[in-house]
Amino acid sequence: MKKAGRTRQARTRDLKVVIEGIKERQSRLGPNALLFGWVKAHNELHGNEEADRLAKEATNLYSEDPQITEGGLKQPWKKMREEERRVKGTGMGRVVRWNGKARVAYVQCRTGKGNLQAWRHKIGKADDPECRKCGRYAETGKHVALVSTHGEDIGRRWGIREDMDDRARWAKKEKDEKGFYTVNLVETFFLKIDLV
Repeated sequence: MKKAGRTRQARTRDLKVVIEGIKERQSRLGPNALLFGWVKAHNELHGNEEADRLAKEATNLYSEDPQITEGGLKQPWKKMREEERRVKGTGMGRVVRWNGKARVAYVQCRTGKGNLQAWRHKIGKADDPECRKCGRYAETGKHVALVSTHGEDIGRRWGIREDMDDRARWAKKEKDEKGFYTVNLVETFFLKIDLV
């Protein structure tokens, strides 16, 4: 069975045949001739497991004329992003309660996309990929977050992503007129990064 893609509308010949069969049956037996219900996949219901097995077999029958859909194209990329999130040093899916600007800068540095010169150069929005601060290397997320001398000037004290996850190491107690509070030095670093 093929996915319908982002529009959620049936686009393949197979789905069209199924819909035409449903309409034909309803015209013969009335609008209440069919009852549809959602069944969660892989929940160990015999009929559901059998339908899943048959659908997988059917996808192998027509390999000469493959149908490529938007949803099918996105699946490998989705899997790759999920695997990247499990790598140490990426926050591993944790929710961070950072300032919005710090979160955006972190995501841009982590993904290598956004307002980084290397990415902008790749998509034709910049003349060269060089770092706007040091001018010596390509301005990638890794360069900005882990290597750039400018990063040292604004508070970076780590050299690998795994070190950024060590919350105790980067929590700094400070005091003001109201008392003590904790400053996250990683958040402060990403807040100071200027990616405009």
